[in-house]
Amino acid sequence: MTRHFHPAHRRRAIQWAQNLIAHQFYVLDTETTGLGPADEIVQIAILDGAGAAVMHQLIKPTIPIPPVASAVHGIRDGDVAGAPSFKDIYIRLSALLAGQAVIAYNMEFDWRLLQQTASRYRLPAIRTGKRGCAMKQYARFKGVRHSNGRNYVWHKLGVAVAQEGLHVTRAHDALDDARMTLSLIRKMAASG
Repeated sequence: MTRHFHPAHRRRAIQWAQNLIAHQFYVLDTETTGLGPADEIVQIAILDGAGAAVMHQLIKPTIPIPPVASAVHGIRDGDVAGAPSFKDIYIRLSALLAGQAVIAYNMEFDWRLLQQTASRYRLPAIRTGKRGCAMKQYARFKGVRHSNGRNYVWHKLGVAVAQEGLHVTRAHDALDDARMTLSLIRKMAASG
């Protein structure tokens, strides 16, 4: 293993993971129609800290799924034709996440798309307890300095999982990505 740029940051990332494991939390992942401000969620998965899927759902967006997005996650318009809309799952989703600690790998993206999709239907913003980003914590855990000299390099989920010797499953499937995120959190927690 290469020397960590700042070992105290690694210890804090391990402590973050250990604190999560000791309490109730959810791991969230989404797949979307794209990355932009008009895009929507087409798949959501939420795991509890024990790894049980408490939600795994295809979602029919209000816009077509572009081929470039389908090429990433494999979800096409036909796959979601009979799926519920975000509005249809909103109450269940909102109640599930209310007050809960929620972790995602690249939380900023997943959170933005959740709120963006709710806004499209003129629904209230989803509220949670604390939110955390496993990608940023893993960057601190791994400790590879960014070329700017100030930050750590962010690693793609599949790369991070492989670097830790964990099983890489089908990337860009919400359920598999949530499972890989949870396995990475567990690995970080066990490193202390």
